Amino acid sequence: MSSILGDAVTVRPAVPADAPAVAFVHVQAWKDAYRGLVPDAVLDGRSVERSTQMWERDIPRGGVWVGLADDQVVGFACVGPSREPDAEHELHAIYVLATAYDTGLGYALASAALAGKTDVGLWVFEDNPRARRFYERFGFHTDGFVRTETIGGAELSELRYRLTQGTTGVSTTGLPSHQ
Repeated sequence: MSSILGDAVTVRPAVPADAPAVAFVHVQAWKDAYRGLVPDAVLDGRSVERSTQMWERDIPRGGVWVGLADDQVVGFACVGPSREPDAEHELHAIYVLATAYDTGLGYALASAALAGKTDVGLWVFEDNPRARRFYERFGFHTDGFVRTETIGGAELSELRYRLTQGTTGVSTTGLPSHQ
């Protein structure tokens, strides 16, 4: 994949040593994606150290994939069992640094994380059009479920999206089939 990230872009399962880099991406991507949506105090209070501890626990469980550009983690995806009783899997997180926007890395991460999964759900902020477009282009669709998440005193509406067998927009190469 050639992009502004360079030619050396890879996607692979995360290993425990990736935890600090995944944590950095997680914290920075939240700040980039949610500024103006999530209260600044919440975003500014996010800690790479606390996030690293969480990823040190979660990465060994599996289901975490990292995207690397020139051997540096610039994105990740995390999939696991669904917290909802009517879906088998859940895409818990997918984030890339702003420098990796529009490069195809998000699709490559989602393709790797969701390979072989036939029923996947996720929750996305209703007021996050960039993420919603990404999921829709990938083949996810809203299923009518809505919930309100309170973060730092702000009430944020979330929509549930689903991807079921046969609805993916991803080709066998792992890149969007429409590109």
